[in-house]
Amino acid sequence: MSLTNKAKDYIRKHYKKKSAAEIAENLNQSKEDVQAFIDEISEPLPFKKKMAFYAITFSIPVLFFVILEVVLRGVDYMGNTELFIDPNIPTDEYYMPNPNFAARYFFYTKTIPSPSSDVFLQSKPENAFRVFAMGGSSAAGYPYGYNGTFSRIVDDMLSDAMPDREVEVVNVATSAISTYTLFDQTDELLEQKPDAIMIYAGHNEFYGALGVGSNENLGGFPGFVRFYLKLQRFKTFMLLREIIVDSGQWLSSAVSDEKPATGTLMERIINNQSIALNGPEYELAMVQFKSNMEAIIQKFADEGIPVYISTIASNVKDQPPFVSIEQEKNPPADDVYQEALSVYQNGDSVVAKEQFEYAKDLDGLKFRAPSDINRIIQSLSDSYPNTKLVPVHEAYEKASANGIIGNNLMLEHLHPNQTGYFIMGRNFAESLLSDLEEQGQISTDDLEPESYFGQMYISEFDNRIVHHRLRTLKQGFPFIMDGSVTPYQFSYNPDGVLDSLAFGVVHKDIRWDAAKVKLGSYYEDQGNIEKALLEYKGLIRNQPWNDSPYVYAARMLINQNDYAAAEPYLRKAYELAPREAFITKMLGSIALNSGNINDAIKFLEESRQVNPKDPQMLYNLSGAYGTNREFQKAMEIANEVIELNPNYPGIQQWKQQLDRILNSRRN
Repeated sequence: MSLTNKAKDYIRKHYKKKSAAEIAENLNQSKEDVQAFIDEISEPLPFKKKMAFYAITFSIPVLFFVILEVVLRGVDYMGNTELFIDPNIPTDEYYMPNPNFAARYFFYTKTIPSPSSDVFLQSKPENAFRVFAMGGSSAAGYPYGYNGTFSRIVDDMLSDAMPDREVEVVNVATSAISTYTLFDQTDELLEQKPDAIMIYAGHNEFYGALGVGSNENLGGFPGFVRFYLKLQRFKTFMLLREIIVDSGQWLSSAVSDEKPATGTLMERIINNQSIALNGPEYELAMVQFKSNMEAIIQKFADEGIPVYISTIASNVKDQPPFVSIEQEKNPPADDVYQEALSVYQNGDSVVAKEQFEYAKDLDGLKFRAPSDINRIIQSLSDSYPNTKLVPVHEAYEKASANGIIGNNLMLEHLHPNQTGYFIMGRNFAESLLSDLEEQGQISTDDLEPESYFGQMYISEFDNRIVHHRLRTLKQGFPFIMDGSVTPYQFSYNPDGVLDSLAFGVVHKDIRWDAAKVKLGSYYEDQGNIEKALLEYKGLIRNQPWNDSPYVYAARMLINQNDYAAAEPYLRKAYELAPREAFITKMLGSIALNSGNINDAIKFLEESRQVNPKDPQMLYNLSGAYGTNREFQKAMEIANEVIELNPNYPGIQQWKQQLDRILNSRRN
C-alpha cells in the first residue's frame, strides 16, 4: 500500500522520536513501507548538492555586504578618504593631500584635522625628484602652516641645488595622528613613486589617533590595529564603526549626566591624563612606536626608498610639567622641574639640562615625547641601511643657550617658532643634499643655507595669525586645566585691517589666501609696496601653480612704473596661463619699451586673440608694427583703436604720423 501525503508528513515529524513499528501501528500502515520512506528521507545529500547548499547559504550575507558597499560608495558615504585627491587647480593634472583623509582614524572626535595643500603632478615626470614629509602637527608646521612648514625649506634648497630636476616636496603630516596613521599612509605614498621620505614624528604616540592614551584607542596590539586600518578602507566597515560608536555614545548619554566633550582637539582626544614614566601604558606606547616605525621603514626599504628620520624636540626649559604624578618609583615632575630651575639659576647648566629633560619625561600628561622616543629613532637609523638620522634635536640644542631648548625656539610646549622650523628644514635638506652630492648628482657649492630664512616670506600678517592660534590654544586645556577662562574671541575687537583679517582666518573661516590678497590690496592703496609684495610673494610660494599672485605682484609693480621688476612675475604667469590677455599685453608692452620688437608683436598678437577690443593693447601693437616698419598694418590697427575710442591718449597724433609716412611712400 502506498503512503498518503498526510502519512508522509506524520513520518517526517516523528521518525526521529519513534520507531518504524510504532509509526506503522499509529498510521495503520505496513512497517516495511514506513521503514522504506524513513530510509529515503534520512539519506544524506550528495556532496555536490551539499556544497551548493553551503555556497548559497554563505553567499547571501556576502552578496548583501557587496551590494551595501556598492551603494555606500555610490552615495559617497563619509566622503572620499583616500590620501590624495584631484584639486582641479587649475587643470586636472595635479594631486594634493585630501583634507578628509583623516576621517579614517577619528571615530569619537568629530573635528577632523587636515594636511597641507601641497600639490604635485599626477603623472610623475622622468626628471622629477619627489619627496614626501610625514608626521604630526610639528611636521605640518603648526601654528604657521603653509610657508612655515619645514618641508618648504627643503623644497627651496633642493630646487636650487637641482635646477634641471622637477622637485616636488609634498607634506602629508597632520595634527593629532600617531605612527599608526603614518603606517596607513605608506602604501598610498609608494603608489606615487617617491624618491625619498622625511619623517618627524613621535610626540603623538600617546594621544594621537589610536594612541594608547587617546579616546580613539583600539588596544595595545599593533598588528591588530594595523589590520583594522586595512578594514576601514571599506565603506561598509566605516558604517558599522559609526553605528557602534554612535550607539555607544547614545547609551552612555542615556545612563549618565556627563556632557559630550568640548574644547580644543587636544582636549577632546585625550583619555588618560596621568601616564607614569615606565608604567604599563608608557611601555605600550614605546612598543607601538617601535613596531610601527619598523613596519614603515621596512616597506620603504623593500622598494629601495631612503628614509630620513629625525630626532624630535620640545620645550624643556620654559614649559613646566602639565601633570605631576605621585608614585613610588619616581619623584613628582614638578619637584624635579623646580630643582632644575634652581640649579640652572645657580649656573650649573649641565645638571640643569639633565633635570629639565627628566622633568619632561616624568610629566604625566605626555604631549611631549619622552627621551626614549629619540633613543628608538636613533636605533632605527642604525638598524636599517636605507634610513638616515637627521639630528634636529641636536641642532636645536646647539642653537640654544647652554644646550637647553626653551622659548628661544618653541612657541609653547613643542611647536617651533619660525627659526625652529627653519633649522628643522635646513637639517633635513642638508641630509638629503649630502647624500645626493655623494652620489654625484648635485653640487652644493653655490648654496647659502642661511639665505633661505628670508625666503620663507612669513609676514606680519602670518605672525598675527600665529598669535591668535596660540592665544586660542593657551586659553584651554592643558594650559588651563579647570576651563575657567572665557574665550577671548567672544569679546575681541581687532586692531586694524591686518589684525581683523588674521582674527578672521582663525575664528571666522576667512581663507588665508583670500585674506592675503585683500591685505596686499590694502597695502597698495596705502602706498606700502614692500609689505604688499611680501604678501604676494607668500602666496606665490604657497601656490606656485597659480598665476593670480604673480599677476597681482606684476600689476602693482607696473602701476609703480617698475617694469623691470614686474617682468619676471609676468613671465612666470605666462608659463602658467599663456592665454591670459593682461599677461601677454603687458609682456608685449615691456618688450616694446625695451626695443625687443619681435617679442612685442608676438605677445601683443596673443593678447589680441583673447581680447581684440582692448585699445591699450591695440595702440601698443600698432606702435610695434610701426617700429618694425610695417606701416600699413600699423595704420589698420590704429584705425581699430580710433573706432573703439577716438580719444585714446596719443592715438590721433600716431595716426597722423602714420599718414605722413604712408603718403611719403606713395609719392
